[in-house]
Amino acid sequence: MSDFTVSGGTNTSPLVATFEDMRTFSTELGQVQDYLATESLQIAAVAAGGDLLESAILSPATFADAETKILQAAAVYLLQTARVAVLHLFIDGAIVTYETVESALATAADGLYFVGGFAVGVVVVTGATVVAGGVALYAAGVEMGYQLTEVADSTGAAVDAIGDQVQKNPWLLATVMVPGGAGALITSGANAFASAYSPTDAATAANQRLADEFAALLASAPDLEAIQAWAGEHTDLVQTIINFAPGFLAGATYTLGPLAIVGTTSLTGAPWPPLNYDQLVEGIIAGGGRFGAFDDATGEPTVAPISFTDSDGFPIIQIVPSDLKSLFEGADEIDTNGDAPAGSPEGTPDDFSDIRLVERVGPDGVHHWIVQIPSTQNWGLAPGTATNDLPSDLASMAQHQTVLMAAVKEAMEQAGVKAHDPVMLAGFSLGGITAGLMSSDPWMNQHYNITNVVTAGASIGNFDIPSGVNVLSFEHTGDLVPAGDGSDNSATTNQVTVHADPPGMGDHTEPHDAAKYAVTAGEFQGSGNPNADTFTGSAKDFFIGDDVTVHDYAATR
Repeated sequence: MSDFTVSGGTNTSPLVATFEDMRTFSTELGQVQDYLATESLQIAAVAAGGDLLESAILSPATFADAETKILQAAAVYLLQTARVAVLHLFIDGAIVTYETVESALATAADGLYFVGGFAVGVVVVTGATVVAGGVALYAAGVEMGYQLTEVADSTGAAVDAIGDQVQKNPWLLATVMVPGGAGALITSGANAFASAYSPTDAATAANQRLADEFAALLASAPDLEAIQAWAGEHTDLVQTIINFAPGFLAGATYTLGPLAIVGTTSLTGAPWPPLNYDQLVEGIIAGGGRFGAFDDATGEPTVAPISFTDSDGFPIIQIVPSDLKSLFEGADEIDTNGDAPAGSPEGTPDDFSDIRLVERVGPDGVHHWIVQIPSTQNWGLAPGTATNDLPSDLASMAQHQTVLMAAVKEAMEQAGVKAHDPVMLAGFSLGGITAGLMSSDPWMNQHYNITNVVTAGASIGNFDIPSGVNVLSFEHTGDLVPAGDGSDNSATTNQVTVHADPPGMGDHTEPHDAAKYAVTAGEFQGSGNPNADTFTGSAKDFFIGDDVTVHDYAATR
């Protein structure tokens, strides 16, 4: 069984109060203050009443005692009013102070990341320029060195040749004493040098030496798998690198000069350099859009009901979630279904998004809906037939309204989900990202009753999910996708994140896998962890009950 590290939920300090709680308390204090002030005035008014004043003639002592007690009571109310007013003022001030400090700290953190990245960008580009110059000089030096070596070798060969000729023909030395006779000896040496030296051979040898040295350098560099393994072991550092990226690009662009800024802005169609994560993603999307890549905005999706049959035409029984484990087993199944399995109805596209809605009707007649959203199916740069592709990934991270989101909304409409029906959004990878994004969408929360969200291997740290939605997220050690937004998930009473090592299931190197997350989710649900019990309790009506219907929809662009 896995060891779990849990953030949020019951691990949240009981002393933590949200700003919304503080505002509610402040409003109630204001109401108490108004009540006490009103009561104080009403009590004081009794002291000035006509009947009481008339009694002073008949019984001055009794009148004086009554007046004293009435005014004392009014004073007590007035004192309490003042105390509540001071407390009310303090709470309001604390809210403003805490919000200001939190905002300032967040801004300061972003600023530190940006400044640090900017400095690194300047240093890297400057260093790269120096290195590039050094490499060029080194290459030129190798070329020159080989040329000089060849010249020296060839000169030595020419001298040896002249020596051989003199030794065989001593009379050649006599020709040096004859005017113009030295020409014969020089000509002989030049011919010997020319026959021993070849510029082409020297250049070829120099190029081969450079090629051998660069090949050795590349061979010593880590391969892609090694880089992925390293990144998986250092996901916190990966998040830091992502946060540094905008500043790094700004520093690099600044170093290259104004033309680089203007040129890159013209190329991407977005302000450059980016100043934060959102602008970075926007720049990638806009830049890719200039070349037909990353463009998720390709119109409304086509959504139609679909059923699955075997080769004999009999229905293929689909997985019906009855707990967290089978929920992600179903996530794995809908990803497989998107490849047009054998026996699909005629006209079914070869590539589609299988969006599944599981409808359960409780004894009280309430319809509970699990909306299962598929993960990335097409990793091509350009939009594919299915709505769950790489452009949808990027659009989701930029918090755009995606075509996949539109397809899910259409499927919910066709299935008959009502505004008051409890809804659970669930998904692995892109499915989880989309679930988190939809749960933070004001339109969705106005038109649907989203009560639960379950994600696995998904980056949802940048989404502002309402406090009334119960969120349970699973993240495997070494899974880079949850780190892709540069942020940790919120650790609040309603948002729980479970960190665990991926289970060993054949391939020990791949933590980003729906089937492995199914095992982890199942183990967590049965672990006795109070967060597991709390979430299971909040979601029991989604998983328990025999009156269940599975609705599958094929979505295409």
